[in-house]
Formats: sequence, C-alpha cells, structure tokens
Amino acid sequence: MGVWICSLFRRLCKRVCTVGSLGPSVYLWVYSLSIIAVGCLAHLPAWGALGLLYFSLIVLVWWGRPYRRLLFLVLTSFAGAAWALYVNEAALERRLPLHAHGADFVLRLDLVSLPEITEGGGFGADSNSQTVRFRARVIDIVSSFLLAGAPQGGAEAGGLVSGSLLNLTWYRVDDETLARLRGGSRWILPVRLKSPRGSVNPHTFDYEGWLLREGISATGYIRPGDYSPQWLGQGSGIVGLRDELRFRIGQLPLQRPELIIALLLGDRSQLNDADTDLFRRTGTGHLIAISGLHVGMVAGAIMLFATLLAKGIGLFSGVSRFDIAVALALLGSLGYALIAGAPLSAQRAVAMTWVLLLAWHWRRRLGAGFAYALALAIVLTLQPLAFYSAGFWLSFVAVGSLLLGFSGRTALSRAPLREQQAESPDETPPRLRRFSLAPFWQLLRSQWLVGVGLFVPSILYFSGFSFSGVLVNLIAIPWVGLSILPSIMLGAVFSDTQLGVCLLQFAGWQLELLMATLNAVDQFLPAFQHFAVPTSALVIAIAGLGAVLLLLPRGLPGRQLGWLFLLPLAQPWLAELSPAEERLNFSVLDVGQGLSLVIDSGRARIVYDSGPSIPQGWSAGSSIVAPYLLATGGREVDALIVSHGDRDHAGGVEGLLKMIAAKKLYVPGALAGRLPKSLATISEQCRAGKVDQLGDITLRGLWPPIPLSGEAILDGEENDHSCVILVEWQGVRLLLTGDIGRAVEQRLSKLYPQFPAVDVLVAPHHGSRSSSSPALLAWAKPKRVVFSSGFRHHFGHPHPDVVKRYRYSGVSVFNTADSGAIEFFWRFGDREPRISQARLVPRFWYTSHNRGYRSAGGLSRRDQL
Repeated sequence: MGVWICSLFRRLCKRVCTVGSLGPSVYLWVYSLSIIAVGCLAHLPAWGALGLLYFSLIVLVWWGRPYRRLLFLVLTSFAGAAWALYVNEAALERRLPLHAHGADFVLRLDLVSLPEITEGGGFGADSNSQTVRFRARVIDIVSSFLLAGAPQGGAEAGGLVSGSLLNLTWYRVDDETLARLRGGSRWILPVRLKSPRGSVNPHTFDYEGWLLREGISATGYIRPGDYSPQWLGQGSGIVGLRDELRFRIGQLPLQRPELIIALLLGDRSQLNDADTDLFRRTGTGHLIAISGLHVGMVAGAIMLFATLLAKGIGLFSGVSRFDIAVALALLGSLGYALIAGAPLSAQRAVAMTWVLLLAWHWRRRLGAGFAYALALAIVLTLQPLAFYSAGFWLSFVAVGSLLLGFSGRTALSRAPLREQQAESPDETPPRLRRFSLAPFWQLLRSQWLVGVGLFVPSILYFSGFSFSGVLVNLIAIPWVGLSILPSIMLGAVFSDTQLGVCLLQFAGWQLELLMATLNAVDQFLPAFQHFAVPTSALVIAIAGLGAVLLLLPRGLPGRQLGWLFLLPLAQPWLAELSPAEERLNFSVLDVGQGLSLVIDSGRARIVYDSGPSIPQGWSAGSSIVAPYLLATGGREVDALIVSHGDRDHAGGVEGLLKMIAAKKLYVPGALAGRLPKSLATISEQCRAGKVDQLGDITLRGLWPPIPLSGEAILDGEENDHSCVILVEWQGVRLLLTGDIGRAVEQRLSKLYPQFPAVDVLVAPHHGSRSSSSPALLAWAKPKRVVFSSGFRHHFGHPHPDVVKRYRYSGVSVFNTADSGAIEFFWRFGDREPRISQARLVPRFWYTSHNRGYRSAGGLSRRDQL
C-alpha cells in the first residue's frame, strides 16, 4: 500500500511539473483573478452552483486531451473562488441581522483599539463634554432586549456571538470615566446596536463595504441610563502598550506630537483639518497613512543599521553575521506593524517583506513578475475584498509602474572602457571620478513613473491629482524613511529615558520642518488639481492604456501616443469651450436622516440643502455632497439653497463651503445671520414670487411669502419657513418642499390654483405624518415622489400611511433609505427620465441588506416603479 501511494505521489508530482510549464506566476494570477471575480458578483453563488460550474469545467478539460494541461489551472481557479466565497459568506454571517437593528444589549467588552476622543457631545450635551469612539470585541452577552417579534434565545438572540467586533460611540463622557477608557480595558456596557449600514452615493466613501472588510458586526452607542457601566480592569497586550505609548508621547514637550502618534501608532484622530488638507494638496497623504511604504522604510532602515552593526562585529570576530541584520529587519517590520495597529495594508506589507528578505538571505532569486503576482495573491488571501479599497490600487499600480518602467534595462559592463582609460596616463584614474548624477536621475525617474501610473487611479478615487507631489516625494519619502521614522521608533523604545525623549524631540523638530517645507511647496508649485471622474468605462480604459504606453521603456515605437490617449480625461475642461449637451441630472443624495439635492444641466449647477452634521465633526456637506460635486464637475456651484435652519438640512453648509464655492446663497428670512459670517454678504432671500434664471434652469420661489407690515420677521428656522422651489428645465418640473406641513401645503394649493403636474416631488418633511396631505397630491399631481430618510430611523420616516397615500394615487415611490442615492436623467426631448439607484450596483453586501429590508417591510422594486 505504501509503495502504491509513493508511486501515485511521484506521478502526481510529474504531472504538476508538466503543467507547471505555464509558470508559477500564471497560477498566482488565475488564483487572484478568481477571488476578484467572486467579489464583483451582485449575489454570492451557492456552494452547489460553484461546485457544478467547476466540475463541468474539469470534465470539459479532461475530455479534450490537448487541454488536459489546463486541469491544474482550473483547480487553482476553483481554490481562489472557493476561498473568496467562504470568507465573504462568513463576513456576511457576522453582521447583526436586521431583526435586531436598534436592539439593546448589555455586553462584556474588551477594547481592541485606541479610543478616539473629540470635544463636544451628542444632542443636548454641553460644549465641554467629550465623545469617544472605539472598537470593542464581545466577550459575552450579559443580557439582551430585542424588538418585538424578533427571535429569542441562544446565539440567535440578536445574532451576536463571542468575538464579534463592534464600532461604538460613547457620548458625554466624564473625566473620571475617560481616564479608565483606555485601549485594552474591559467593561460591562449597555449598548444599542445597529446592523452595519451606511449611505450609498456615487463617488463617495463606501462606509458599508469598509465595515464588511474590517469584520465589523455592528455599530452602536453606549446608553448609561439603561445600565450602569462597569470597569473590570486594564488588560495587557499590544493594545494596552499602544495606549500607554500614546499617553506618554502626549505628556512630553514635543513639536507635532499628533504627527508622531500618526506615524508610530497609526492613530490620525488628533490631526487637524488644515494639516490633512495640506497633505492632500501636496500629494503626500500616504506619508501619514500606515501602509506598505512605512513597513518597507522601517525594514530598510533597520537593515541598513543592522548591516553596519554586522560589519562592525566582523572587524573583531572575522565573520560578518548578516543573518543578524535579516533577523532584526524581520522582527522590526513585524513589531512596527503590531504597534501601528496591524491594519490590512501593514499585514500584507509584512508578508511580502518577509518573503523578499528570506529569499535574499537564502540566495533564492525571485523574478519581479513572480514577486508581484505573489504579493497580489497574499493580499487577496488575507482580505478577498481588498481590491475595493483605494490603497490596494494605489500600492499595486505604483509598484507595477516601477516594474514596467524599469523593465528591459541591462547594465552594460564598463570593464573595457576602464581598461582603456587606465592605459592613458593623461586621464584621471576612474576611481577618483565616482561622483555621478545617475542615482538622482533614477530616483527622479521613479517618481515620474509612479506619478504617471497613479494619474488615472487618483482621478477615479480622489477626483484630482497633485502635480507637486511628484517632486515633493523625492525629498519627503527618504526624509521620513531614513531619519524621521527611525528617530520615532528608537524614541518609543527608550521613551522612559532621556535619550528616548531627545530622539522624539528630534523627530518632532524634523516634522515641523517638513510641514513648513510642504507649506512652501504648496504656495509656489502647482497643487492638487480637480478632474471630473469619467463616467464611461471606455474613457477609463483608453486613459489607462495611455498611462501604460508612457510607462514603457524609452525607445519603443508608439510610446508617445500615450499622451494622446490621456486626452479624454480632459473632456470636462474641453466641454466648457464647446456647446454643452442639453440634459438635466437631478440627484437626491443619500445623506441619512436629512436632505441634499443636486440639479445639474451642464450650464448651471444648483444644490438644495447640504445634509446633516453632528457636533463631533462629521458633516454630510464635506463627506458626501462635496465629493459628489467634485467628481461630477468642479469646485463651484451657481447656487446653494438652504431650505431652513434644521440641522438635518443646514448642518452640512459649513463643511460643504470649505470645499465648494457657491456664487449665490439663498436662505429664508433672517437665517443668513446664523450661518458662517463670511457667507452673509453673498446671501439672498428666497421668497414667494421670486424668479431666477441660472443658465437654462428657472427657479420659481413659491414659499415663504414676504412678511406683511407688522408681522414678525421670518427667522428661517421653523419647518413652515422652508423655501419651496419649483425647478423648470425644458418642460421638466421638479418641486422641492423642504419640511413644510399640511397648513402650508393647503395654502400653496390656494395661492397657485392652476398648477401643472410635476415630474418629481421631493416629499415634504421626509414623508412625516404631518405632511403630504391629499391637498398636496391633488395640487402637485406628481408622477414620482422621493423620500429622503434614514434607514430605520427613530423618527419613523416615511410614515406608512403617507406611503400608501402616494401609492393609491398612482405615484412611483422611491426612498433613499432603501435605494441609496437616486439620480434622474433627462436629455432634450425626453418625456421620461432614466433612473439609477446607487444600491442597485453589483455589490453583494447591498443586495443582502436590501433583501432583509424588504422582508421587514421596506419598499420593493415593484413598489418603487
């Protein structure tokens, strides 16, 4: 039996060696692409369907004798697809089910992240209160209080199990509690949890997908009124060490401690907006985001110093122990990744650093193509959905650009030339003329290659590109890698000694100098330039081909055609010089429980409301509305209309106007005086009877009326003070109503009795029971209505009675809570719009949530249409 097994094993190895003629890189690429293919599906396939597909492929390959050499290629593809399906299914299973959305629990928790502290509390908190955000792991469930009708008992009671990761927020934290709320501490806390869900809009951050990739089971907040929080003690481990290091650094007299903490611990919560914007404009944001660059720089710096140490040892012992240098570099890269919080980017960098260092140490040569394919396979094995993140594309495109740009280059021997020069007594010996600019030009060329390679991904992910970054990084990267990071690392190791303090002070002084340099560069060199994100896949493919052509080695024919292929990216600029297409795009953005609308005809852009904001700093204006506007057409709008002063409508104004310029600002009554003072001088009142023509769009004010003599001045804060605007374009009519109630709806029907039907109505007050009266429906006669509301929000918008009222009137119903952002598009002459819904893009985590929502009473696609 043993002989038979050995014989079978030898035949199998022979078969593997035969098919291995395709090369190991091919198998790694097939494995990686299979993982990506599964992640791109709109629905995860059943295991039976996946098995049947690959069984059929195996039979076909085996049946066709000439293709049997592809059998192991099919098996490799199956391994990648099966792994992706297993990991993605497990990630979905870990999420809190929708039946427990909004349920209360008392949990024993272990804090596994550094708490992020911001000034200002939740609703009703005083200005001196503090809000803390942190990530915690469930140790066990003390008790749970599920919603009526939800399953009870066991692991199904809320869907939480031990080991689940939670993103939590604690509002209004007092100083005594804050002193104990440290990384690694253990607590018993009452929490209200929500299934991980986020706003879905084109060109904005996919928060829901990020939660899935991070393995977060639920989000929520602490409710101290339900159960008294209990501190169980401070644990040890890496998290506790990170917290202790952050505390020590914060107590030292250092320059730029927030940057030191960001580079050492990966905690960027203390960075201010000005510094973050400076990094973005100068193309150096990667310097403060823990990535493979940092791990590589740490490993390289340790390798350099350890090599010098090994040579020093060799002077006395006669043997240079370079294995010590390799061991220190391996341990140093691993230690840095752990101290930095071990983000996925650092994990994959450590894996590849170890592979390359061990291959070098064992004298095993790795081809560039194989190393690249191996890195891709390792990254996707660690996280099959990593390709959805910007960092994945930026890192792999940057490395790929360098490999492509420097490929095909062979260093020619200079021995004959040197011999000829040595024979000439009049020539200076070559050993005395070793200074050369070649290394500098190679470094400059490497930055050029990376800049060209990242041009298209930067536009797709960030709606622009920093031209100054190509030059700035020539100085910033070696500066940070060879001087700043080693100083920080050594200072952290010896933080209890005067030497450590001096090293950290030296690092802080360098960071201050670096920031001053970046400020000077930002003033004198071209900074971040905005580009509209191409909407056509063909344009993106052509631009990508152009970048590849430019990256090819010099001398290859057709290389310069790459500049021509990049021209389609300038289409938005060229469009300004040519007649604009007659079209209208009306977007109802998904901002949660709030409202923000964008009307864009190509000749005019108008924003109605800016979405909500919270006291802790998040703003829909800067996080959702501004990125959408930047990606679809520039940094300026013709008008910003603020319907009234409620936080869910006007809260994002300040954040929006920090990134987007508005030519006109329309507000009701005296609201302008309570907006940022710099805006008051450009404001106009929106009022009934006011008609403005912006490009080819007509704005007709329907409400509020001008106060009569003796009447109180409108303060613009009340719901019934909302600006009601009728938008008209080539026969298309959009009715924007803010938060008006039934009384105003009835008055509108009397003020404008002969009112033609509207194409789209944005439901008043998010579909509350106090609005959308039969009088409004009979007056406006809408074809379609959109509810802008938060998912399962405690306000309960839209009210079921209101939804039924619209349905019974034959109106097509849409809801951002169910559909994400909703875009209506008309071309000149179109009677019906083309409609797109952000949650209908092929993302399996969207569709899984949508199925659960519909089964729980949400709007089905049939109901919407």
